[in-house]
Amino acid sequence: MKRATDARRRRMAATAAQMTSHARRLTAERGLSGFTVEEVCEQVGISRRSFFNYFASKDDAVLGVPARRDDDELTAWFAARGTPESPGVSANLLDDLAELAVHRWDTSGITAESVQDVRAAFEREPKLFTKGLERMLRDEQTAAELVERREGLPPGDLRAAAAVQLVQVLCRAAAREFLDSNSEDTFAEILARRLAAARELLAPTQDPERKP
Repeated sequence: MKRATDARRRRMAATAAQMTSHARRLTAERGLSGFTVEEVCEQVGISRRSFFNYFASKDDAVLGVPARRDDDELTAWFAARGTPESPGVSANLLDDLAELAVHRWDTSGITAESVQDVRAAFEREPKLFTKGLERMLRDEQTAAELVERREGLPPGDLRAAAAVQLVQVLCRAAAREFLDSNSEDTFAEILARRLAAARELLAPTQDPERKP
C-alpha cells in the first residue's frame, strides 16, 4: 500500500511541476491575464476541475504553491522528535529543521531553469513577487508555531522564530550555491556545511592559545 501511495505522490508531483512550468512560461510571455487555466490544463492533459486539486488559483500555479501540502508524515516525524518536558529547546532542533527543508527541496523539482522561469514571470508580473513574499512569511509563522508545539514553548517565543529564520537564511544561501555553481555536492551537503559554520559562530570552540 505504501509503495502505491508513494507512486501516486510522485505522479502528482510530476503533474504539478509540469503545470507550474507551463504557467510560468505563459506568464512570462503574456502576463497573468494573457492565458487561461484551460490552456495550462490542455498542455498537461488534465481537466479544469483537476487543476484545482493541485492549485487554488492561477497565481499559485505560477508560484508553485500547492492547494494542499502533502507532508503530514514528515511534520509528524518532526513534532515527535521534540522534548517538550525538558527545559529549553532540544539539541537536535536545527538539524531537524534542516532535514525538513531538505525533504521539501528534494520534492520541489527546483532547477536552474525553473529559477530563470520564476524571474521572467516576476519581471512580467511584479505583484507575484509580493504574493510570494507574503506566502513565505506565512510559512515562516506556521513553522515557528510547529516548533513551539514540538518544544512546549509559549506562543510567540523568540527561540522558535529564530530557529526557523536561521535555517531559512541558510537554505536560501545553500540554494543559490547549488543553482549558481558547478558543484557536484547535493543541496543537503551544502546546507549541512553552512549549518556547521553557523553553529561555530553561535557556540565557538574555545582556543586555549587565544587570548580572551
